[in-house]
Amino acid sequence: MVTGTLIALRYFRDLGDITQVFLGVKRKSMIFAIRHEYKLIFSGLACVAAGALIDFQHGVGWGWSTKGFLGLDLFLLGFPWIWLHIGLRNQQSKAKFYSIEEAKKLIRPTESVIVLENNGEARAHPDYYIKRPHLAGTPEGLGGEKNIIITYCCMTHLGLGYKAEIDGEPQDLTVIAQIGNNLIMRNAEGEPIQQMYGTRECDGRYSDSKMEQWPTYRMTFRGFEKAFPNGEVFVNRICSFWQNPFLFLFDHMVEMAFLLITVPHHKQESLLFNTMDVIDDRLLLKEQVWGFNVGRDSVAYTEDFIREQNDLINVNVGGRDIVVAYDKNYESVGVYYNDSGEPVSNIDFWGESDRGKLQRVENVKAACYWCVWVNYFPETDLNRLAPQS
Repeated sequence: MVTGTLIALRYFRDLGDITQVFLGVKRKSMIFAIRHEYKLIFSGLACVAAGALIDFQHGVGWGWSTKGFLGLDLFLLGFPWIWLHIGLRNQQSKAKFYSIEEAKKLIRPTESVIVLENNGEARAHPDYYIKRPHLAGTPEGLGGEKNIIITYCCMTHLGLGYKAEIDGEPQDLTVIAQIGNNLIMRNAEGEPIQQMYGTRECDGRYSDSKMEQWPTYRMTFRGFEKAFPNGEVFVNRICSFWQNPFLFLFDHMVEMAFLLITVPHHKQESLLFNTMDVIDDRLLLKEQVWGFNVGRDSVAYTEDFIREQNDLINVNVGGRDIVVAYDKNYESVGVYYNDSGEPVSNIDFWGESDRGKLQRVENVKAACYWCVWVNYFPETDLNRLAPQS
């Protein structure tokens, strides 16, 4: 019974998610728990069952200690699994999207939305609706491209698009944990994948075997309507009581838990989960930055700084010329590759510039909290102003 309780405590501490508010978790320990989740559950249950059986068979009886340990261990093993696999059940291939007209009833015009676009087909994902499933996509993909999904981390304030494939193999992802205030997913083989990097833990941060990042940007909902009048909007509706009474009640309880946890996290400067390895005081913890990297050269910009430069910055990052711009019409920051060899003096939301059409940088983390960005890219340069190559 003692062995089973220790295993249950380990599982609860490492994968209980909200338990990190009270209990310290090291990355190494969490990675082990992610890889061996079901081994921990089954070995814990086996030990607890054996202890209870021995108690019963030897005539000790079902006293307070047996009942207490049994109830405690079932909670410690059951709560994280239910929270992760039922409460946070993702929608990687079954998300529902609605027309802009339908979404207007639920989303304010000034609300920030995370946008994915391909071949003229665009989808907007409001933070409020994407926060609980964390992953959203459809079987048909986006604009003729399969496996294009949005991944979202509420702690990071980050929506990031990926082509959910590694080395040509589709990745069936599960929302499993957070460390360093950033989402960790797990693939079908049981290997953790950090949202910030898109690589499997076993391959490392700089591996070429990784999910392809898809250009993702933020804009206001009214800007999205203006840019993509035929676009679709992700809305995570809770089913009605008559459709499924259990899910109706359960999802509302999970929603309330999320609101209790996430609203203070976004409104206060302090961190809900103090799991950071790097603290950088160049900005406030939760100031929003647009961070990206070219190779091993990483930079981050604040919207205020971009606006102060007359909404346009020409800069070199990782040996490539880059244009960082703010579009007033669509209320959106854009980051583009500039391979023309000459500085750009004007550019619009679509990448049309006086040097031709420019392509968006695919790995921009739009409006990510500074403290999380710098925790994963500690070498980052802030608000770089450097001449082009």
